[in-house]
Amino acid sequence: MDKPKAKHNTGIMNKMRDKMPLIIIILIIAFLGTIIFEWGMNYLGLRGTQQVVFGKVNGVELQYKEYESMLQRQVEQTKEQNKGKEIDEQTYQQLKEQVWNYMVQQALKDQEMKRLGISVSDQEVLNWVFNEPESLPDWLRNNFVDSLGVFHPDYLQMAIQAPENKSKWVEIEQYLRKILQDNKINSLVAASVSVSEGDVLQKYKDDNLKAGISYLMLDPNTIIDSNLLQISNDEMKKYYDENRDDFKQEEAIKFKYVVFPDIATADDSLNVGKLLEGYIKQLKNSTIEDSSLIKIINDESSAPFNSEFQKPNTLGKGVLNFLFGASKDSVSNLIIDQDAYKVVKLLDSKEGDETYVNAAHILVNFGTDTAGAKKKAEEILARVKKGENFEKLAGEISEDPSAKQNNGDLGWFTKGAMVKEFEDAALNGNPGDIVGPVKTQFGYHILKIKAKSKKEFKIAELKKPVTASTRTKDIARKKAADFIKELESGQGSFLSCNAGKKLTLDSLAKNHMLNVSVTPEVSKNSYIPGAGQNAGLVKFGLESSIDKVYGPLKIQGGYGVYQVIQKISEGYKNFDSVKVQMIKPKLQMKKRFEVIMQTANELKGKIQNNDLSSVNSAYPQYKVESADTVSMSKPDPKIGADFKVINAIFKMKAGEVSLPIKGDRGIYIVKVNWITPYNEQDYLAKQQDIRKQMLTTKQQSAVQEWMQNLQNTADIEDNRDRLLN
Repeated sequence: MDKPKAKHNTGIMNKMRDKMPLIIIILIIAFLGTIIFEWGMNYLGLRGTQQVVFGKVNGVELQYKEYESMLQRQVEQTKEQNKGKEIDEQTYQQLKEQVWNYMVQQALKDQEMKRLGISVSDQEVLNWVFNEPESLPDWLRNNFVDSLGVFHPDYLQMAIQAPENKSKWVEIEQYLRKILQDNKINSLVAASVSVSEGDVLQKYKDDNLKAGISYLMLDPNTIIDSNLLQISNDEMKKYYDENRDDFKQEEAIKFKYVVFPDIATADDSLNVGKLLEGYIKQLKNSTIEDSSLIKIINDESSAPFNSEFQKPNTLGKGVLNFLFGASKDSVSNLIIDQDAYKVVKLLDSKEGDETYVNAAHILVNFGTDTAGAKKKAEEILARVKKGENFEKLAGEISEDPSAKQNNGDLGWFTKGAMVKEFEDAALNGNPGDIVGPVKTQFGYHILKIKAKSKKEFKIAELKKPVTASTRTKDIARKKAADFIKELESGQGSFLSCNAGKKLTLDSLAKNHMLNVSVTPEVSKNSYIPGAGQNAGLVKFGLESSIDKVYGPLKIQGGYGVYQVIQKISEGYKNFDSVKVQMIKPKLQMKKRFEVIMQTANELKGKIQNNDLSSVNSAYPQYKVESADTVSMSKPDPKIGADFKVINAIFKMKAGEVSLPIKGDRGIYIVKVNWITPYNEQDYLAKQQDIRKQMLTTKQQSAVQEWMQNLQNTADIEDNRDRLLN
């Protein structure tokens, strides 16, 4: 009985030895991508050795080699999750940001653990591995399960003790040590959190006490009398003086910037086209039966193979033009559709249940003259029927904004996709018909019914969107870098004919035919147009003098060059700069509420027998609304999360009508139609579960807030934008 087991163990060990390098890579990727601790945070533990300084955290260097290695693994993992598909630029930028944040957070945690004297001994790691192996992370544990999914700790121990695995297990041990360190410091932070009895009771009431209400809402925005809304300069100054803290000004800067686009070029399009054309022969010779066709699509296309029949409205115009004239198993030439370049193989077709229409239209808006619009539409209809080109007319005179690009083409659609009048006219027409004028809420339409069909198609679609190549991006980056050199040297290429004139960003941008934009005031954690929340750019601006230039900076759509043009000191915003845009609207809204509150008090006095509708004759402008079920955790959508109103409701009794309640959006008079009473037995039964849930949530928030505070107070030097793009 023992021999089969020994043989099984030997097989496992051989398999482990053969796959150990691969397993280590998988473990690292899994560790980076999937370790999520119960406190809701992600952690990394790789250590680099390359001495390339591209960032610092409180003076401690972050290594580029570590960043590059982690980023590549994240990219590979993301591709694997997407069945091998290449990631797009937006996803790549998100991964870069995630890896950077992980490295910053890990550096901060390492520094904090060192300060607090938190460490993990070798014995603690060994105790975890040998005494509690069932609790090891899945990325390690799953490598030691049998074909039935049963975990065997003896397999794990044999793998650890194998001499040839020694160096690999040292790496794994370091990851396990990092997990234990993270758990220790998380536990330390979370230990400061508590949940009071009052908090638990309030949470129970918020979730379980419900009410049904009727209410009147008086909207202050209905007060438009300009005489009532006059605000004097003295009133605004008084408000400013009494609320100065509302107008605190952080240290800030403003930038001018230009963008060098890195959009796909004609060469990029040509290369994608050539690439797809190279697969045409393979698609012709590949079949579903031997899976070769599916493999090509899954390996090479931007979307996986779809084995379902597809309806015309889900397919591109170019694809449909091919399919409606194609025979089974035929393969298209290169198709250029709006979303991507494609090559398609028709596998099968069938008649479906729905009718689809391919139509185009010319729109005439109503404007202020409905009769005139109808007359214009009739004239257009007459021109089309006399033989004028419909598509040409649509591009020239249709008032549908998209017509200039698509010549009025609406593609394929079926019932439910258009407004009813338009849909009926299209579905009831025949191919070749010119129909109209058809009146809808948008205006008058002249329709051309191009085709109708019930066909559905099963296809193999190899498609690739055209994106900027590495070469295209490199060229854009070099242009931006050269622009900076010209600007900083003052040796612009056009100076010979502009002798004596100072070279500025504006003048140089004009020479390069670039648009110059200006950011709003930017302070720490601000969103910067194009650059997003870029700490490196903000830090540069705050620490640099006027006219200093930053870049090239990889931003959405290309490479940006930013120049500091204004510096704003910390303090208070000037009264004159805020009185019209900020103070006056606040004071006007305050006056609106005062006026509407007077009306609400008058209205409350006229309510008879607690019946809100009894005031309809005197105040017909106010409609009684109702909310069948509201609670603190799920307020009525019309009232929204206006907790002043909701709090007042749950202090009332069934049948009671409230005094006017000042909410965020208006003044409310509420009648409680019914309300659930507090059930102490139910509360006691749910109390512990509520406490546990609240404690976990507060612990998560505490750890996240702790980490955010560390980041906010840290000295973080981020040079990625200058070194990496």
